[in-house]
Amino acid sequence: MAIFQSALAPFTVKGFYLITWGTALGTNVWNTVSGYRTYKTLPRQTFGTLQSRLQPLYFTFSSIATSTLLFTHYWFHPGLISSPRVPPHHTNSPEGIQALLIIGSLVPQLLNLVVVSPLASDVMFERHRQERVEGKEYDEPNVSETLQKLNKKFSLYHGIASALNTVSFLALAGLGLHVSM
Repeated sequence: MAIFQSALAPFTVKGFYLITWGTALGTNVWNTVSGYRTYKTLPRQTFGTLQSRLQPLYFTFSSIATSTLLFTHYWFHPGLISSPRVPPHHTNSPEGIQALLIIGSLVPQLLNLVVVSPLASDVMFERHRQERVEGKEYDEPNVSETLQKLNKKFSLYHGIASALNTVSFLALAGLGLHVSM
């Protein structure tokens, strides 16, 4: 009977929770590793076009996985759900801290999906167009003021997107460490 229960463990809600966490964390790690590898392998503009197509899929999938993780966590710990008459419980228990870590991963993913990544892609394509107009790469000397402004704007959005993705990764990794203790 124990072997049968072990075989069915992934099909329990706890197993589902762990698989969902592993999927969310693994997706984040894979996006980072594959992004670096493709950046080193493909021509820059091809890489940018590829990323503009993959990033919405990545952020959508990771947001769904992390949302599912949060809902599953609240299913296990319904006492964490507050009402206007009950103060929040998130900082008073390990389960509450785990919920905050999940939220800390979900919010940056949603910000990247809805705001930052689309802005970065738009600026990137605008920069590609300007490079073709000028006949220069973005990092060549004596580029126009327009291209310099686009470079700064892209660097800002890309930096914010990378920082948000790092926060999401750290929150998911922290959740794994917190759950394991």
